[in-house]
Parts: sequence; C-alpha cells; structure tokens
Amino acid sequence: MAVFTELSTDQVARALEDFELGGFVSLEPISSGIENTNYFLDTTRGRWVLTVFERLLPEQLPFYLELAEHLKKHSCRVACPVRSRSGRLFEFICGKPFAIADRLEGQTIERMNELECASMGEVLARMHLAAASFSRSQPNLRGLPWWLETAPKVEPYLRADQRKLLSDELEHQKKLQASEAYLALQTSACHCDLFRNNALIAGHGTDKACVSGVFDFYFAGTVPWLYDLAVTVNDWCIDPDTGLLEEPLVRAFMQSYNAVRRLQAAERALWRDMLRAGALRFWMSRLFDYYCPREASLLKPHDPQHFERILRDRRICALYWPEADETAR
Repeated sequence: MAVFTELSTDQVARALEDFELGGFVSLEPISSGIENTNYFLDTTRGRWVLTVFERLLPEQLPFYLELAEHLKKHSCRVACPVRSRSGRLFEFICGKPFAIADRLEGQTIERMNELECASMGEVLARMHLAAASFSRSQPNLRGLPWWLETAPKVEPYLRADQRKLLSDELEHQKKLQASEAYLALQTSACHCDLFRNNALIAGHGTDKACVSGVFDFYFAGTVPWLYDLAVTVNDWCIDPDTGLLEEPLVRAFMQSYNAVRRLQAAERALWRDMLRAGALRFWMSRLFDYYCPREASLLKPHDPQHFERILRDRRICALYWPEADETAR
C-alpha cells in the first residue's frame, strides 16, 4: 500500500531470521492504497507480501490476522499470514508490527465480467459461513461512530448540497442501525473492504476465470453479512466510470452468493439501506483521506466523487434481488 515506512534490504533480511521462509532475494514497494506499508518480498522459498502496520495497534492485530488464518483453514481462498519461528502472526521492524503473508497468483482486474462476479459471490458466501465459527469479535472501526466523528472534519470542504446529503444519510443510518430489523441481521467478522483491488483473478478472459484469492483484511470488523455483501457489490458490479450498477453483473454475483448462503426476506427489506451504508462509508473515508491526508511516499488518495455518485444513485436506483427459485449460473 502507500509507503510510510521505508525498509532497507538489510532490515528485511534480518527480520527474515525470525521466519522459516528462506533467504532474502528481493523487495519491491507497493504503491496502491493509503493505509499500511506493503512490499512484495521474494525469498529463496517463495513469494510473499510484507505488511507494516501504520495505525493498527499490536493488541488489535490478532483479530485481523487470525481471521485470515481461520478462513484459510476452512478452505476459503484468502491470503494467509505466516507464523514466525516463535509461533506469532506478527513481529516488529523499525518499532512497528509487521506480518508476512503468502502472495496469491492472479491479477487485479478493473472491469469484471459475469463469470468473475459469480466467482466472487461464491467466495464471499463461503467466507461468511466460515466466519460464523470465528470466536473473535471487533467493531467495524470505520462504522457509524467513525462516520459521526469524521463528518465535522470534512463538512467545511463540501458544497451546501453535499453537506445536506451527508447530514441526511447520517441521520437515516443512525435510525436504521438502532432498529430491530438491523439488529436481527446475521453478523460475524467480515472483510468490509472487499474491492476489486483486494482480490486477484486467475484465467481472466477465459471460460475458467475465477477469484484466485482475497487479501488485505485490515478494515475487517464484526458487521451484518448483508453490509459486507453491499460493500462488495458496490465495487464489483458497476460501470467503474459512473458507479452505476450493471444488472447482469449484480445478477451473476448475487445468484452465486445465494446458491451457497440463502438470502433472507428480512435482508431483502434492508438491501437498499446497506448499499447506501456501504457507499456512505467509502465516500466519507475518501473525503477524509483527500482533504486530511497523511504524508507518505507514493501516496495516491482516491477521488471522493466516485462514492458520492454511488450514494446518490443507490438512494433511487432499481435493485435486483434473487428470487427463491433462481439458481447461480
């Protein structure tokens, strides 16, 4: 992700002595993202991703790292952290915690097709079912409390119509998340940030295209499965230029998800609300990162207008929902 902590080859070579991953070969910084510091790491025993945690505290890390490990043990296609010789999922470098995870095969795709969306729908449903037995719980750190805390920080940069949109949506979500219907939704630890750039596709452009794996669980939290589904659909099943939902992609994704984990009538009633919640979360975080950025080498904040457009659309657009007799393609 963004490079906040610049590591030398000597530092990484010494850190590798705590792992059984072979000797150091090469290190390459990864420029995408804005939260942690990531490097591609090659050793004599394989290819890995080294993550230096810039904000998360050591006491917070077991939730994220053990979640990925738990999902991997339940045959989910995720990047899994490697335990050190002492059995820990993270160690320290430059005074900061870091972890090393396996590097997945495949490529990042900008425009998904129906086959790839269907594959992600299946993967996400299996992740949700597997996470139901994960014992740790942690609030979504970018959930409603963070939205309410952050709104006053970004409002001075907004036009009057944007401030009204933000205020109206926050009030709507406050009432929703206090409702019995919302509180009755099935929840577990969820990824909460499963965008296209947090998954890799194998066989793109062929009839065997599929999600080869999911990574970057560092915004995970205990939330309704429906919210995690909405966050993912809001990014995977759209025209990337406009943010508008593309029904063939939505249909393929949700039919595939529904074939593994049957969606409920109570979830259908809250589907639009969750799509709006997912759009609001990322509009706010992009506003915050754009107007209140941290200094970092290679930092590239995302355009906030993308999720403003998505939020406005999800309040009024037509929505697809799989019927009881529909099956995945």
